[in-house]
Amino acid sequence: MKVLNLIVVIFFVVVGFQANAQTTYKFGHIDSQKLLQSLPESTQAQATLESEGKAIQEQIEIMQVEYNNKVNDYVENEKLPVGNPKKWSDIIKADKEKEIQDLQGRAQQFQGVAQQKIQQKRDELFKPILEKVDAAIKEIAKENKFTYIFDITTLLYFSEESIDITSMVKTKLAAQ
Repeated sequence: MKVLNLIVVIFFVVVGFQANAQTTYKFGHIDSQKLLQSLPESTQAQATLESEGKAIQEQIEIMQVEYNNKVNDYVENEKLPVGNPKKWSDIIKADKEKEIQDLQGRAQQFQGVAQQKIQQKRDELFKPILEKVDAAIKEIAKENKFTYIFDITTLLYFSEESIDITSMVKTKLAAQ
């Protein structure tokens, strides 16, 4: 009886493996960077980010000029010989050092906050675009019965059997 049970179990395992072996998979791939670069919404979002980034960069440059001027004044004053009436006293020198340090701290803080704001703006602008692309990819996958779709920006290799769906997604997005 044990032998018969074992034979039945082996039979079902073998039949199960054969059924799995006959399953075919359909693979697709997409170039998400190329796709995003081709979308007008993405181009507009990028232009908005660049505009805001330019304004921030201008402010950083203004702060850098101010910092450089203060440092140059300090260095020039240090070169003056002792006894020169233009040479700063210790109190003024300490105040100038504090001004330089404060300005440097403000500039660093400004850069940090600016980077956060730009990242938040990037997320805000690109989130709806990425959601729309994701929905289109999923629709293409369902319509064409793809088992997997991969992004070639993170792939090391894909074979000729994998189907490039980038143009299908562009078409679907254009129709929306």
